Amino acid sequence: MGLFMQALLTSIIVWVGFLDKAFLHTFLYRPIVIGPLVGLVFGDLPMGLQVGVSVELMFLAIIFVGTAIPPDETISAGLATALACATGSVEVGIATALPISFVGQIFRQTRNSTIYEVTQRQVDKAAAKADPKGVILWTSIIPSIIEYILFGLPTFVGVYFGASYVQAFIDFIPTWLIDGISAGGGLLGAVGVALLLGSVKDKSSWPYFLVGFIFASYLGVNMIGIALIAVVCVAMNFYVDKKKESEAQTDGEDYDMGGGDTSYRVITKKDLWRTFKYALAIESGNSTTRQEADGILQGMIPVLDKVYEDKEQRAEAYKRHCELFLTEGRMASICIGISCAMEERNAKVGDIDVDSINSIKVALMGPLAGVGDSLIHGTLRPIMAGLACSMVTASNYQSMMGPILFLVVMTAVGMAVRYFGIFKGYEGGLALVANLQQGGMLDRLTKYAGIAAFTVCGGFISSLVYVTLNISYIQGETTISLQETLDGLMPNLIPLLYTLLMYWLIDKKKVNIILLMFLTILLGILGVGVGIL
Repeated sequence: MGLFMQALLTSIIVWVGFLDKAFLHTFLYRPIVIGPLVGLVFGDLPMGLQVGVSVELMFLAIIFVGTAIPPDETISAGLATALACATGSVEVGIATALPISFVGQIFRQTRNSTIYEVTQRQVDKAAAKADPKGVILWTSIIPSIIEYILFGLPTFVGVYFGASYVQAFIDFIPTWLIDGISAGGGLLGAVGVALLLGSVKDKSSWPYFLVGFIFASYLGVNMIGIALIAVVCVAMNFYVDKKKESEAQTDGEDYDMGGGDTSYRVITKKDLWRTFKYALAIESGNSTTRQEADGILQGMIPVLDKVYEDKEQRAEAYKRHCELFLTEGRMASICIGISCAMEERNAKVGDIDVDSINSIKVALMGPLAGVGDSLIHGTLRPIMAGLACSMVTASNYQSMMGPILFLVVMTAVGMAVRYFGIFKGYEGGLALVANLQQGGMLDRLTKYAGIAAFTVCGGFISSLVYVTLNISYIQGETTISLQETLDGLMPNLIPLLYTLLMYWLIDKKKVNIILLMFLTILLGILGVGVGIL
C-alpha cells in the first residue's frame, strides 16, 4: 500500500473517530482503538498497539467537563501512530503525541466558538419554520463534513508530507535521547493512574488500592483477575449495604412511574426508537453559546412532529429546544425522554406550563452531568481503557483483544444508558429522577465506582508503570543490582512511589498534568543521559 493510500485511510480513521465523538460515542475515538487501527493500515499492528497504549495512558483520566476543551487525544493518536509506523520508531509517536494534541485542541476551540456558531444560526432559522430537514442538515450533515476538513484533512497532510521530514529529523537524534524518551514513556502511566485516583470523590476507598497492588505485584494476578477482585469487593459492599438497609426497615415513598392517566398518549415505541436514532447527534455541531441544544432539538423531532398538528405550535416547540443545554451526552437522553412526555401532554391535554419544560431540563443538567462524568468518563472508561492497555502489554503488543473488549463494553453501556433514558424517561417522567435519588441510590453507585477504581488502579501499577534502574553496587566480590534489591523488598516500589508522587502533585498541589507529562519525559531523558535508567 502506497503512502498516499495510507495517509488517506489514516485521515478517514481520525474522521470516523471525531464522528464517533459527535454521534455514537462508542469510544472508538480513544487512542487505545485509533492506534491499532492506524497500525493495521501501515501493516504494523504491534507498533499501532504500542503507540495506542502510550497515548491512551497520557490521556487516561482527562475528562471533557463543561465548556473546557482539553488537548485532543484522537488526532494525536492517529497522526502520532502514523508517524511512528512510517519511521519505525515508537519514540517518535510518544514525542509527537502531545504537540499534536495541542493543535487538535486549538482546532476544536476554533470550531466550537466560530464555525459552529454559524451553523447554530442556521438551525435557529430552520427551527423557526419547524423544518426538520433543515435542522438535520445543519446539526448532523454539515458538521460531519466540517469534522473532516478540520481534522481528517490535516491528518492526511501530516502523514503524506510530514513523514519524510520526521524521518530526516530522527536520523540526527542521538540514541541516548531516543532511549530517554522511551524510558519516560514507561513512566507516563503513573500520571494517568494518578489522575484517575484524583477523580474519585470517595477517598475512603484507599484500602482497596492496596488490595489491587498486593494481588498484582506480590501474587502476580493479571488485570483480568484484578478486575474480578474489584467486582467481588463491590459485591461484598453491596451485600453489606443491603443488609443494613433491611435491618433499618426504612419505608421509602413509592413513586408512580406510570405518571397517572396516560389515555391521551399517542407516542409509540416506534416513535421512541426514532427519537433514540435522532438523539444520537446530541454532541454534533455543539457551539460555545448553545452547546448540545442542536442535538436535543434533533432528538425531539419525531415527537414534536407527531404531537403538534398546528405548524405554529410546532415551530414554537422547536424554538423551545434551541436554548442552551449542557450535560453528559449519554445522560442527556433522560432529559429527552422527560421532555417528550411533557411536550406530548402539553399538545394533547394542555395543562403543562411550557416554560417548565426548559426549566426542568436546566434543573437536571447539573445532577446528570455529575453522575455521567464521574461514573462513565471518570470511572468506567479509564478502568476499561487501563484494562485494555494491560491486556495489550501482556500480549507483548500482539493482540487486539484489549481494544475490542474496551469498545464492546463502552458501546454496550453507552447505548443502554441512552435506551433507558429515552424509554424510561418518557414512561416515568420526573418520577424517574425521584426514584434514582430515593434511598441514596446515586450515592451508592458513586461509592461502588470508587471501590472498583481504587482496586483496579492498584493493579495498574505493575502493568502500566515501568522503570528499570541501571545502578549496581559491589558487595565483597559480588556485583548486586539495585533494581533487584528493591524488587526483593517490594516489587514495583519505584512505580508505586512515582504514582503516589504524581497523585500528590495533581490532587494536592494542583500541578498541571500536561506539565507533569513533559517533566516525566524529561526525567526519562535525564535518567538515560546520566546512566541511571
